[in-house]
Amino acid sequence: MRRIIFLIIAAGLLISFSARAEELKMGYVDVFYIFSEYNKTKDYEDIITKKKEKAEKDNKLLSKKEELLKMQDTLGLLKGEEQIKHREKMQKAIIEYRNLEEQVVTELKKESDEKMQELWEEIRDEINDYAVKGGFDFIVNKSSVLYGKEAADLSKKIVKRLNDKYKK
Repeated sequence: MRRIIFLIIAAGLLISFSARAEELKMGYVDVFYIFSEYNKTKDYEDIITKKKEKAEKDNKLLSKKEELLKMQDTLGLLKGEEQIKHREKMQKAIIEYRNLEEQVVTELKKESDEKMQELWEEIRDEINDYAVKGGFDFIVNKSSVLYGKEAADLSKKIVKRLNDKYKK
C-alpha cells in the first residue's frame, strides 16, 4: 500500500515538474566566442601586446640583454681564473636580467587579469540584462549544453549588444 501511495505521489510530482519545464524559457551562450568577438577585448589585447613590445624594448631590459651578450662574447676569450670570475659575474647578470624580465611579465599579467575580470563582469551583466528583459529563466554556458537548437544560442545577440554599447 505504501508503495502504491509513493508511486502515485512520485508520478504526480513528475508530471507537475515536466509541465513546469515546458514553460521555462532557456538559452545558452558561448562565453569564449563572446570574449573573442567583443571589440573591447580585441582592443585590450592590442594594448597589452603593445605594452609587452614596449617593455621588451625598454632601455633597462635591452641594455641588460646587450650586456649579457657582450659578457658571453668576452667569456670565450678569457682563460683560467679570469674566465671563472667572469662566468660568476655573468651568472649574477643573468639572474638580474631574469628578475627584471619576471617583474615586467608579472605586472603585465596582473593588469591583464584585472582587465579580463572587468570584461567578464561586463559580459555577465549583459547576459543578465538580456535574460531579464527577454523573460529567460535560464541562460547557461554552451560548454554545459549537450544538445541545444541553434535558435537557443544567444551568443551573437549578446556580442552585438556589447559591441553596440562599446563604440570607440
